[in-house]
Formats: sequence, C-alpha cells, structure tokens
Amino acid sequence: MINLSLRQLEYFVAAAQHGGAARAAHALSVSQPSISKAIADLEALWSEVLFVRRHARGLELTAAGRLRQREAQVLLDKARALEGPRREEEAGLLRVGCLSTLAPRYLPEILVRMRERHPQVEIEVHEADTETLVQMLERGALDTALLYDLGLARAVRLEAVTSFVPYALLPAGHALAARSSLALSTLAQEPFILINLPHSREYFLSLFRQAGVTPRIAHQTPSIEMLRSLVANGLGVSLLTTRPVRDWSYDGKRLACRRLRGPLAAQSVVLATPGQQGPENPRSALFARIAKAAFAQQRDEMTAPGAASR
Repeated sequence: MINLSLRQLEYFVAAAQHGGAARAAHALSVSQPSISKAIADLEALWSEVLFVRRHARGLELTAAGRLRQREAQVLLDKARALEGPRREEEAGLLRVGCLSTLAPRYLPEILVRMRERHPQVEIEVHEADTETLVQMLERGALDTALLYDLGLARAVRLEAVTSFVPYALLPAGHALAARSSLALSTLAQEPFILINLPHSREYFLSLFRQAGVTPRIAHQTPSIEMLRSLVANGLGVSLLTTRPVRDWSYDGKRLACRRLRGPLAAQSVVLATPGQQGPENPRSALFARIAKAAFAQQRDEMTAPGAASR
C-alpha cells in the first residue's frame, strides 16, 4: 500500500519553492495547517527532517529535504503528464540560448531535468552574450533564451523567472572583506575589474553612476571566471549578479562576497522568446516550467531581493 499522496508532495514542493508554509498556502489557495500537516506527515513517513524552521525567515530545506524535493518534483511532473493524452510538444527540437554568465551555474541542471521529464525533446544549446542572444531570437534562430532583463526594448517576449541583486566581489584577504556590507563609493576607490559583455557592462557602470561615483577600471574581461580569478589574485574588486556555489576562483584562490549598501533595484532573470517570428515553439513552455522550478530551489541569501543592506 502506498502511504503518501500526490497532494502531500505538492504541498511539500510548494513550501520549498516559496520558502514557507504561509506563502505556499496562499499560492495554492489552501489553509496553512494543510501545508504544515503534509510536511509533518512526510517527515514522519521518511524519518527525515525536511526543513529547518528559521524565525522570521520561513522554511529552509535541509540536505535531505533538497533530495526529497527533487524526487517529489519528478513524480509531480510525471503525474501531470498522465492527466491528459501525450502531447505533440513533448517531442522535437528546442533551440535554447543562455547568457554566458548564467549558463555554467544554472543551465546544466535544467538540461538534466528536461532529459528526465521530457526525454523526447532534443535540446540545442547556444551560449552567448545578451546582445547576440537577442539578435538570434529576433531572426528566429532561437526558440527561447535565459538571460537578464537589462532594459531590453526589443521585439522579444519576456517571462520572469527570478530576480537577483548585485554584490561586491573581493579577494579573501582584502581589508574591505572585514566589513559585512559595502557602499559603491567605497568600491570606486579600489582598482575595478569590469565584466565586458554587451548590456552587462552598461548595467554595472550604471550602478556607479546612480551612486554619483566613477570606478577606477583596472581590467576588463568578457569571462566571469577570468574576472573572479583576477579579483582572487588581488588585481582589483568587482561587482557581479550571478554567484557560483562556492567562493573560490578557477585557479583555486579564495574570494569574499559582500552585500552592497543602499537601495538597489533587483535584476530580473527572464526567459525571452521571439516576438514577431510566428508561433512560439510549444516546447518552450516545458523548458520555462522546469527553469522556474530549478531557480526557485537555489535561493542564495547574498543575491536574493531584499538582501542589500541599507
């Protein structure tokens, strides 16, 4: 006899994605006790603690909880697919673009989930800068692209996935690393390493302009890993929005990430699709659903909206 239900799994996954029972209950239009009971029943069934309860911060998945969430999501996706006949969009080619700074951190897991849940979808990946990806979308060479919305006034449709705030990147032994947060005016006094990608470059420079200061640019690079290595080796400080899982450079040196002071507008991660190039590839919707779930499960306190210090 099966001792768990799809509803329990749905409530558990919702609590994980929304970071709390109350927010999950609101999203699903059910009562908070229903969410809490489902979590308690699953913890008893599996003899595992799924969440750590953080005062004023909601629920945070444990290591066991992250594994169970992933397993539960697979089952829920398969159950939804069984609700109707097999659809044509589950087979065929999907041409996916991804911003080069986001791709190594997020795209592989999304591709794995696509392969697990929609094995008949063939995915062709293109990694590039924002301008190149948007141009490919405009001429119909891509079906969808994962990138930052840097004020794109272009003929593409944008669908929100998540949002991040920028943070300061420093060598681990830098004097400023002793502080918990930094002002842009302080960073402007240090040699600065600038990410030199179309749109990304302008975005980071605009942060300094809004603060009324000008950075001392020491080096520029289109590579996020080159930038991190330059910083880790003491050649300057920088700003980034994408944050890898570990604060180590490619050449094995420690980095320090610090929050920025002041009101900072969150930077939206979006899925872009062609605006005027005929009907949308139906497989884009499958990719969008999985991408949103993947990002929801990887919350980082340094880059989460509202994390910036005042």
